[in-house]
Amino acid sequence: MKYALPASLLALTLGMTGCDSSPQHPEDLPWQVTLSPDGNPQVFHLDVGTATLKDVIERFHSFPEMAVFAHESGKRTLEAYFGTQRVGLFEAKIIAEMQADSPMLDKFQQENTKREGMASGQWKYTLSEGNIKVTDSLRMDKLIYMPVIDYDPDIVMARFGVPDERLPSTQESVEYWFYPAKGLAILMNSDGKEVFYYATKQHFAALKQGLLAAKSPKDQYDK
Repeated sequence: MKYALPASLLALTLGMTGCDSSPQHPEDLPWQVTLSPDGNPQVFHLDVGTATLKDVIERFHSFPEMAVFAHESGKRTLEAYFGTQRVGLFEAKIIAEMQADSPMLDKFQQENTKREGMASGQWKYTLSEGNIKVTDSLRMDKLIYMPVIDYDPDIVMARFGVPDERLPSTQESVEYWFYPAKGLAILMNSDGKEVFYYATKQHFAALKQGLLAAKSPKDQYDK
């Protein structure tokens, strides 16, 4: 069941962010995306591509669950799952994908404290306490924002603009909207929640390929 953004709250946020003369300018809204000098997205006061895990922890005042996700294709990611956070006016689940080389991922997997299969077909390897301590300086190359509320297409269009591409997924109810200039991809789900992906310019093509190749959109947020 979808829960739409309340009309009164939507009117408030649109009015507050759409009128320069207003004395109130709410921050940390998902459409408030700027670009760094390197062309990477800056959102929620974080620079994707430059911010370290320590920066993200300090920003959300929360310690994440750290795990390596290994897909059957051989792709692996190191993810920091922050759970549901209050970000600006709204609540959302936050995941930061961190940069880690193959030897580091190998070590994290071999020294895991828990290994479990996911419905998406991935294997999840929870990091040991000792390995978590060495991740603080790793840089983030993708930020995933999963809002509690629902965003209708008209709201997304009004706030983010017209996407450069709208491509279907393998699931009938899901479509992907791509904004490469902003380093942003949005999973638009008519039967569920939307997901916002902010990625560095260097990793945007891989993000797009991964989203479109997923057997199910659930693969992307089954954490």
